[in-house]
Amino acid sequence: MIHVYLSKFIRKIRASRPWGIGAIAGLLLFAIFGNAICFYFLEGAQNSEIDFEDSLWYSVISITTIGYGDFYPETTAARITSFLFVILLGLTTFSLFFGMLIDWFTEIALRGDRGMSTVHAKNHTLIVHFPSEARVRQLIRELQTDGGEIVVIADRIESLPFQEKNVSFVRGSTVSEETYRRASIETAKKAVVLSTSYEETNSDAVVASAASVIDHLKPSIHLVAECLDDQHRMLFNSVNADAIVSVMRITGNLLVQESQDPGVSQVFDIITSNLEGDVIYSCQVDSDFPSAYSEIAKQLLDRAINLLAVTRGKETHTAFSRIQPQKGDHVVYLAPQRQQWSDLTV
Repeated sequence: MIHVYLSKFIRKIRASRPWGIGAIAGLLLFAIFGNAICFYFLEGAQNSEIDFEDSLWYSVISITTIGYGDFYPETTAARITSFLFVILLGLTTFSLFFGMLIDWFTEIALRGDRGMSTVHAKNHTLIVHFPSEARVRQLIRELQTDGGEIVVIADRIESLPFQEKNVSFVRGSTVSEETYRRASIETAKKAVVLSTSYEETNSDAVVASAASVIDHLKPSIHLVAECLDDQHRMLFNSVNADAIVSVMRITGNLLVQESQDPGVSQVFDIITSNLEGDVIYSCQVDSDFPSAYSEIAKQLLDRAINLLAVTRGKETHTAFSRIQPQKGDHVVYLAPQRQQWSDLTV
């Protein structure tokens, strides 16, 4: 009966979080040292060879149910205290303590899988929204070529339907500051905001709202947002995004181009993928340069690098004969690997 009441009491402590596991650990230590002290004084009075280290050893081995038998109580008083500290209190707290540890680690794993825990990452990329598994997995494969961790943020799935190395999941509202805090936005490097769905008419409004929250929380992050309807670009006017990608317009242009000039889409697939062939890269011009872009383009051809365009503010130039490099320009080029401006002008 005493054991039953004691178990009920300890289970109440176990249910009391966050200090429940600490209370159980305290009771376990109390049982170990309480039994060791009693054994030392009660048995030590009869056997001078028993020291406190032996008593502590006997207490730990008994409570953990190993019981080597090298020490055991012979006096009535020591047997009573061993019954109280080892059998009643010790075994109960020992079982509950390790049961709670297992539950705790299991809960942490489940919270991580369900996106409810905080992700501790640095220089990672945020993927916001989950329009489809195929879309997100394809994006993850492309982003992983640059290395680094990826954190997927979504509120319409309970867990990621796949497991990828260095990919974490945070579940929560994509317009909530708390969600991005759990995704460690303060240490994130890039953010890609996808459409919520390619069938929802209000998707662009949600994307613009999410991008606005990200921009507010970390203005320095490299932010790219997806826009389905080009008529909705005004929604992003107040967002300091590095790029707004009009997916449907690009897809439509590519379809028309392929119908007129077969082979264009095949080339486009290769040069826009990080997984095969030469890739389109860009770099920022960090210093003025005396030669025109046309001269730089000719020199780069000998190194298997194709200069494709130069963006200056909102202007895009694909003809370079009259353009001199200026600090702040972005050079878009096709190459086997990424280059810096200093590498292109060697």
